[in-house]
Amino acid sequence: MEKITGITNFNGVYHQFIIRDQKVVREEIGSKKSNIDFLLDPQYPVWLVRHAFGQDMGVEDYSELKEEDYLSDNRGKNLSLHQKTGIVRDLSYHGLFVPFHQGTYSHAVGPIHAGIIEPGHFRFVVEGEVIRHLTIRLGFQHRGIREKIHGKPMAEVLPFSETISGDSSVGYATAFTQIYEEFYGITVPKSVSLFRSFLIELERIAVHIGDLGGISEDIGYYPLYGVCVTDRGAALGLMETWTGNRFGKAAVRPGTVRVNRRITAKQAKDAFFNLKKVYFKKVRPQILRALSVSTLKERMQGCGFISELDVQKHGFLGMVARMAGVGDDLRINHPDYPDWKALPLQEEHHHYNGDVWARMYIRYSEIEQSLGWIESHLDDIDWESLWSENDSATLNYNEKNGKPNAGIYTAAVEAWRGPLLVSLDLNSEGLIKNSYIRDPSVLNWHALELAVRGEQVGDFPLNNKSFNLSYVGFDL
Repeated sequence: MEKITGITNFNGVYHQFIIRDQKVVREEIGSKKSNIDFLLDPQYPVWLVRHAFGQDMGVEDYSELKEEDYLSDNRGKNLSLHQKTGIVRDLSYHGLFVPFHQGTYSHAVGPIHAGIIEPGHFRFVVEGEVIRHLTIRLGFQHRGIREKIHGKPMAEVLPFSETISGDSSVGYATAFTQIYEEFYGITVPKSVSLFRSFLIELERIAVHIGDLGGISEDIGYYPLYGVCVTDRGAALGLMETWTGNRFGKAAVRPGTVRVNRRITAKQAKDAFFNLKKVYFKKVRPQILRALSVSTLKERMQGCGFISELDVQKHGFLGMVARMAGVGDDLRINHPDYPDWKALPLQEEHHHYNGDVWARMYIRYSEIEQSLGWIESHLDDIDWESLWSENDSATLNYNEKNGKPNAGIYTAAVEAWRGPLLVSLDLNSEGLIKNSYIRDPSVLNWHALELAVRGEQVGDFPLNNKSFNLSYVGFDL
């Protein structure tokens, strides 16, 4: 099934990005004349429309609405929630008043949170201990990334790409790099493209191990928490061993991948097995132990449910789609992921049925999936060549192709949260005229809103941690 996963307007022309046959394609849209037209069309998720076209329209006051109208999926019925005088509202917090009846109460969490955390405004309506609804507004971390990269050349843009969402540094650097490689006609050696995929999967492994620890902490299960918070370092350590940076920054660049030449090619290849050893000796036994504890199952199963229908209707992406049994995965049949095998989502649907348990189980499954795939392709990389290549090759694009063609270039990468999407409108000098950047969290934040309806208010931290969405990736 096709899924609309991005929309933007470049120079007065609307474009949409569609996931079709596990690939993202861009299409011009001639049928829409205004931003409001997208709100009226149910095939475009509301969060996607508001993120792409929203403007500050001041305080959102829905206090006079009936709750059933406020929560209605009928766009004609609640159009006023999303627009004012023909302008689409954004998803930032400018003041928010929501309806609630006698016997319920409304309260806010954030933007000031305990500890060091990126901020968001979470407005709850609660009856007793049960959440009737949650409304999320973000927009407190605006760093002006898109403004900063406009008019800039490749060398200045790529460092910014790695700051869009820090836990997806390799994923974003890869997407931007693929765009510049297409623009300049740069040919990428097989070992380079495959090694980049290794780094993306290593990023996934590191975050998943950390998240398994975070979920365990929220349910008070400390044997797994203690292991994950320390041995996540094995994955980050391998990233540093391979690239010289624990988060893989400055590693992925057009035409090449920068590696840590303080070690030999053999040491680089053998370093993978240290991660495998740590995982299977220390981490995996505690994961399996946790998954077998009946009280933990009872705590997670049936909590924070998202259905397959929710995924299709609201455009949820990546891990959030897969944990509900929807097999979206850009790695399937991708040339940089030879022999990639999808998870058995339907065959093991009891594990992938959309609740907190599914969001914990899929992290375990994806760690094993990624480790197994990397190991099976270690010998497909020419490690000696990779470790001896000159970094200066980065800018040696194919000059025989002549001057690059100005235009819109697009890349999508299946990062750990899901497919992140980048589209750049480049002039003939390679300077950015316009950009569209869509993190998976843009769509998946709404999944958290839906998941907590009907759950106890005390389950919110667990559900929030089980999604682990990006504030900064949403708020560029």
